[in-house]
Amino acid sequence: MSGVKDLAPVGRIGRYDILGRLATGGMAEIFLARESGPREASRTLVVKRILPHVAEDPDYVESFVAEATLSLRLSHPSICGVVEFGEEAGRYFLAMEYVRGVSLHALIERVGPMPMGMSVRLVADVANALTHAHGARDDAGKPLGIVHRDVTPDNLMVGFDGTVKLLDFGIAKSSAQLRKTQQGQLKGKLAYMSPEQYRGERLDGRSDLFSLGLCLYEALTGQALYARGTEAETVAAILFDEEPPSVRATRPEVPEMLDRIVQTMLAKDRQKRATTAEAVSAALEKWLVLERQAVREADIAGFVQAMFPGRADSLPELDRTPLKPAPRRDSIDPIKRQAIGADLDDLTEEMERRQAAKRRQVGLLVALVLIAGAAARAWALSKPPAPAPAANGPTPIAPG
Repeated sequence: MSGVKDLAPVGRIGRYDILGRLATGGMAEIFLARESGPREASRTLVVKRILPHVAEDPDYVESFVAEATLSLRLSHPSICGVVEFGEEAGRYFLAMEYVRGVSLHALIERVGPMPMGMSVRLVADVANALTHAHGARDDAGKPLGIVHRDVTPDNLMVGFDGTVKLLDFGIAKSSAQLRKTQQGQLKGKLAYMSPEQYRGERLDGRSDLFSLGLCLYEALTGQALYARGTEAETVAAILFDEEPPSVRATRPEVPEMLDRIVQTMLAKDRQKRATTAEAVSAALEKWLVLERQAVREADIAGFVQAMFPGRADSLPELDRTPLKPAPRRDSIDPIKRQAIGADLDDLTEEMERRQAAKRRQVGLLVALVLIAGAAARAWALSKPPAPAPAANGPTPIAPG
């Protein structure tokens, strides 16, 4: 993208020339950036920096540190890579790979039900990425127990080059982020959380497989399976609806084998769910072979570029407002310094304690839904049975 190399920077963060803002959320701002140095040799990256008010929130700062620490240990073609974690003037930032493309959510919104082979190819690649993440170990060979917790169509980026990348490892672990996320953003995440995530149970990789199954269902049907009008209705649908309907009920041409794979990923009881991301990937790869669906990156690239004409060769929309120099603070809070230098095991243990606090908050919402459901069932059982219709008479009409 030659246009990026011609842009004059509007500021600087660490060793990166900032070319403009891509987005600003409640917790962080996202910039398009270029490594400083000769322009022809420098990479285009994304820099994510926490906002000033968040820099004072120890919950979010520790979550940000945890995300950086975990992400730096992951290296996979379908995971958005983290290049550097740094701090400047008391504010932390991540430099990450820049993925030029659109989210799976945007693609489904534009296309509706996607081609079957392409949907399976994308999800199989993400399953491979989750296999890598779920199996990651520390330097001593101890499993890290990574669970993404936020596998959604918004976090699956389909590149204009035909690759797919899983974004935002560690973001969903932050109780502060969950509390302060804007309402619409939170609702979007709610529709992809596993039943055990709502029940506050200790999570493993099967939770991510449920979320990934929802992404595959949505790609195949064009419909978000559990999205409802309110947060409470969404939670109730995931917890209390019957086992998910067959994909074939909405799209009859979907082969039974593929339908069974989706159903296995979406089992409400995780004991009946697909056990590993590796098993899901193998099943999807087998289906692609048996159905002779040889989907190449060039095929995906052509499809995405055709759906979003001109976007592949154009600059992203940027806010080019110059960055204000950050006020220099004397020093970083010693507790934060300790967190950055902490051993990963200690940091993970601390984050688990904070995750437990988040589970208690989510558990309260689940408890309210359960109480409401029990009250409704009790009321229904307390009603006297309707009188049986007379043998030859008209059927009684229930009172309105």
